[in-house]
Amino acid sequence: MLKLVIACALFSICSYVGFEYGEGFNRRMIQLREILKSLIILQNDILYGSTPLPEAFENFSYKVEEPIHSFINGIREKLVSGSVESVYDGVAEEYRELKGKFSLNDNDIKILGDFFKSLGESGVFGQERIFSLAIEGIRMNLKDAEDTAKKNVKLYRYLGVCVGGMITIFVL
Repeated sequence: MLKLVIACALFSICSYVGFEYGEGFNRRMIQLREILKSLIILQNDILYGSTPLPEAFENFSYKVEEPIHSFINGIREKLVSGSVESVYDGVAEEYRELKGKFSLNDNDIKILGDFFKSLGESGVFGQERIFSLAIEGIRMNLKDAEDTAKKNVKLYRYLGVCVGGMITIFVL
């Protein structure tokens, strides 16, 4: 009886680990979609509405999901309070605080870092080019994330279940 309980527990644990690891690929894809959506909303607010940056952050932070919502609100609070010198400093500080909630890779972070370094530093024409460059980079990474998720989510789920089944057979 004890063997059966242990075998079921091991099977469940291995399956859970496989599903959880596979979901990491989905989380990256979902977060990139939210970032793309937020960049487009921010572009519309800044370029076409001439909205100041902290106000634009506040306007669109309610239109995106977590952890992007918390990230943007944190940046806005830092900008309004004046605790940071530039937008990039606020972004870097807030990302360090919320890093565990994100499933982004280094390339995603590099694109966003380059975007926030130059945000607010040039005229309308320059801002438009900066937005289009960032949006295109995120779109390319999103396509890559979708392909990777499509392939790897099933793989790691099946792998977790198979390893759990194999261990269960060995235990019994």
